[in-house]
Amino acid sequence: MQAKTERRVTRETPEWECVVERQAEIGEIPVWAGMEGDVLYWIDIRAPRLYRTDLAGGAERSWTLPSPIGSFALWREGGGAVVALQSGVHDLDFATGALTLLHAAPYDPAHYRLNDGRCDRQGRFWVGSMRLHTSPLPHGNAHFYRLDQRGFQAVIPGVSIANGLAWSPDNRTMYIADGPNRQVLAFDYDIETGTPSNRRVFFRVDLDGGSPDGATVDAEGGYWVAMIRGGRILRYRPDGTLDRELQAPTMIPTMVAFGGADLDTLYLTTSSSHYADAAARAREPLAGSVFRCRPGVRGILEPTFAFHGRTGAA
Repeated sequence: MQAKTERRVTRETPEWECVVERQAEIGEIPVWAGMEGDVLYWIDIRAPRLYRTDLAGGAERSWTLPSPIGSFALWREGGGAVVALQSGVHDLDFATGALTLLHAAPYDPAHYRLNDGRCDRQGRFWVGSMRLHTSPLPHGNAHFYRLDQRGFQAVIPGVSIANGLAWSPDNRTMYIADGPNRQVLAFDYDIETGTPSNRRVFFRVDLDGGSPDGATVDAEGGYWVAMIRGGRILRYRPDGTLDRELQAPTMIPTMVAFGGADLDTLYLTTSSSHYADAAARAREPLAGSVFRCRPGVRGILEPTFAFHGRTGAA
């Protein structure tokens, strides 16, 4: 019998550059918008606001929101975004700041809110929910929802905290993170119908390494995930084996995304909360800022939202 080849994990400390110095309570969902220049959109969940940062010139715009924002996706046509707020999914008009409700929350907002979300490459917006920390309800009763011309439908049940949403470059595999159980799940994915199937465990992480949070994929199919409270970014091969481990600039990384003219820059949002105590927070004065590095691989351009015209449902 031929011996199994051992694969080594490359551990790295990249040169992180702080591109937005901010004490965001929970920075999340970095989206590089190359069609607008060297522009990065991102959010603060707890102090609810959507930011647009011009990385070349330093100019910034922001839109204050009335309730926690879990995620967003830019519109494919016409300025604006679809935003996932605690009260439901809304259209945010960038020109006026007006919010228009597209779909009310399909849960009791006293117990749940919407969290991680993004579009598949057909332009469907997928977003998951999570139980509020103040709720007495048990974990595991949240869902991932799909928004397209068929409406806003619950598709994946049994979610604790929706995170880690991404698709393989060939669109055949969908990934979601199950943070409290420290695992990432994979599904077969039908891109034509937007249907996941064959739910399975993609990988699990050790108890002392943090929990999987926001994620992305690179052009080679590697799955990159921020380990919240773990201070590291992990890359997994398509077969579920750990490939690389990057030391994060803070202990509370939240999500990674590729951008830049060649899509070879990895952007990282972080949180200024989630620290064990004030002393731990004081040791990381840049916590809550946005960082970038060059990991030596290229990513894939973030898809945009293609459904629900502003004159009504598609």
